[in-house]
Amino acid sequence: MFAKRRHQVPGLNTTSTADISFMLLIFFLVTTNMDVDKGLTRQLPPADKQEQQVSQVEKGTLMTLTITKDNALLVDGKPTPVNKVCGLAEAFVRRVGRKHLVKIEAAPEANYDIYFQLQNQLVMAYGRLRNEAAMKTYGKPFAKLTEEQRNHVKDICPQRIAEDYGQAAVSAANAYGVGETEAAGTGKEERP
Repeated sequence: MFAKRRHQVPGLNTTSTADISFMLLIFFLVTTNMDVDKGLTRQLPPADKQEQQVSQVEKGTLMTLTITKDNALLVDGKPTPVNKVCGLAEAFVRRVGRKHLVKIEAAPEANYDIYFQLQNQLVMAYGRLRNEAAMKTYGKPFAKLTEEQRNHVKDICPQRIAEDYGQAAVSAANAYGVGETEAAGTGKEERP
């Protein structure tokens, strides 16, 4: 009478699966925002140069910026907010001239954020000084100078920064008589 039919499940058409997955991959790659890492544009000395330069610096020509392990900034041993460094560095370089040296000491435990803020303040200070020298010498801003003119302005206003990492920041805070709580700005200032 009635014959039993066998029902077969139809197979899925998977020929376009690879195309769809690649299109989704490309879509997500294009629409995803990538966070840009923080960084500093610095030209480092060549790696094959093994010897360090040793120079004699007079005390009046040295500005020491110390970042303690408590992330406090000391300018010549005195606690200072980071946003004041630009003005202090500008005034220091104007007063001392080409013989100046800015020394940065950072404790290994210090936060990178305060270090980046400090570097940005120094870059801003040197940028202003070089812009001022360019206006005085050539009558136009530093950014609009030719390469030769820029090099001349860099000779007039050299960027002299020395960096030291390690226990120097801790010993500097102790040598100036600044305790860890004072360096962090939470303690009261004590004078001997």
